[in-house]
Amino acid sequence: MTTANATRTIAIIGGGVSGSLTAFHLIRQQTPAQVILIDQRPDFGLGLAYSTPSLRHLLNVPAGKISALPDQPDHFLNWLRRNYDPSATGKTFAPRAVFGRYIQSLLATATGIKKKIATVTNVRVEKTQAVVTLESGNEIRADLVVLATGNFAPAPLPGIAPAAITNRVYHHNAWSKETYDDLPSDATVAIVGTGLTGVDVVLRLRELGHQGKIIAVSRHGIFPNRHEDYTSLKISAIPPETPATAIAYLRALRASIRAGAEWRAAVDSIRGTTNELWLRLPLVEKKRFHRHLQRRWDVVRHRMAPPIADMIDAEIASGSLEIREGYLASVDATSNGAHIIMRTNNGNESFHANRVINCTGPSMNYRRIPSQLLQNLFADGLVTLGPLGTGFHCASNGAVIDATGSVSEIMFNLGPGRLGDLFESIAVPELRQQAVDLAETLHARLRLRAVVTVKPEKTISEIEAMEERIAV
Repeated sequence: MTTANATRTIAIIGGGVSGSLTAFHLIRQQTPAQVILIDQRPDFGLGLAYSTPSLRHLLNVPAGKISALPDQPDHFLNWLRRNYDPSATGKTFAPRAVFGRYIQSLLATATGIKKKIATVTNVRVEKTQAVVTLESGNEIRADLVVLATGNFAPAPLPGIAPAAITNRVYHHNAWSKETYDDLPSDATVAIVGTGLTGVDVVLRLRELGHQGKIIAVSRHGIFPNRHEDYTSLKISAIPPETPATAIAYLRALRASIRAGAEWRAAVDSIRGTTNELWLRLPLVEKKRFHRHLQRRWDVVRHRMAPPIADMIDAEIASGSLEIREGYLASVDATSNGAHIIMRTNNGNESFHANRVINCTGPSMNYRRIPSQLLQNLFADGLVTLGPLGTGFHCASNGAVIDATGSVSEIMFNLGPGRLGDLFESIAVPELRQQAVDLAETLHARLRLRAVVTVKPEKTISEIEAMEERIAV
């Protein structure tokens, strides 16, 4: 697949799954533009989740449901059988690293993409174009820009003493190699968070030969649930006519389960309409959901592959993995590790660990992310936070909304950043569809510009009608 007559330029900032799939579909649709994929790392197509070196880190979606191509649901499964596991079935939970190779294989077929290893520090808009500034000082002029920045590091934890960081007993990045360096095999490790990141860290520690105790500090004291087979529901557990309140949604879900639906089936039945249901909620109801239901939803929605759940259950049963429920209060350095204080319902509790690892997941408050690109975009008013203070505020087609409330004609977003407005925007089913839709939007915009440029006699009403068709 190649593009012809590439007279325009589309710059995609971020070479992970979201950015790579957007580039792939732009080429697949024969978009008349040069597509430049920019990432600071050389492993285009992997991103954070799929660059793991561990084959123990499995996808939390079975192979039959995680094709990168919406129009070919068995595409990944067929690739998996040809390239990794001939015996794989639709229920196989493949390693995330293998899925990363799959994305890279797709990218390799889209000839014509220009890959550039660089860090983007700024984007400024000049009339109908954008200027992308690289850390080197070089600039790239683009007609359209895609922000596919993926996930960022966790938010800072409270009470971390500077000495704990200096002495390297506290590690903020669960994915960094140095987090696991020079760790005695019998050391006690404290992980902060019991979500999927915490699960990954437990698996990685054991894979590296760590035999010591792992203490998981968690506000709720719950690891994710496991995947199990179930009979799918034919209709959504939350019908579209359900009143737009958090409590009404919860009651509808519970009613479906009381009527005999397996809870996993009930939860998964709304996957196709989750964002629609979310967008119907008034802001006050969205805030209420975040306060009271978000963590409970995360536990049932983001589930562990059965082999991983078996390992976690065995660790807990043997006592080698201990859960302590409460809030982290402080981490301070001692002569041989860290002194940790947590707040519980019974008052403060303290314990010792040789190492502490932050597993709380990516930060979504983009104003506080230590990224020069994001800081400059916010400072220049080109982007704004979503209504709940997270991600980017975007139009329905992914175009970012600036500080004046205007929808950008040049800059678009997909992936985790769209959690500023959407409820689901990190799983492959959402990412793959966003990539297809965004590629179509960008392709249509370039076509519209070409029509307006070649035939300036077109009336304003004709142009507006074309824009409406593109938006639809």
